[in-house]
Amino acid sequence: MSTTVDELEKAKTSLGISIKLLSESLEQQKSNTELHKALRDACIQRFEFCVELAWKVSIKLLGLATKAPNPAIREMAQNKLIDDPQVWFNFLIARNKTSHTYDEDVAKVVYVEVEKILPELEKLINQLKKLS
Repeated sequence: MSTTVDELEKAKTSLGISIKLLSESLEQQKSNTELHKALRDACIQRFEFCVELAWKVSIKLLGLATKAPNPAIREMAQNKLIDDPQVWFNFLIARNKTSHTYDEDVAKVVYVEVEKILPELEKLINQLKKLS
């Protein structure tokens, strides 16, 4: 297995841990909103990293010349690495919303996408392992 797939798998695991910690915090410390915000922000940051790493690892393993995410996502779908490119375009849009500015309302919207990415990453990693 390629080191890059290993890195993506570690990033996915790290994101999963952050999501779990936030979920536990919301249940056990309902009134600690600052902790919840900090954990959500950690989830979003790890989500951003996972989205970026996913398409870059895919480019590398597919041997693509592109350096841009949109064509990479299209190629990922054409090569059956992902099922639905629109899901990944949505992840990319969410990632782009948070990478240049921070806004509480944007963070809430982006977190909805964060909650969707783990199973998609799992599928992608399984497909990438077949290539490496």
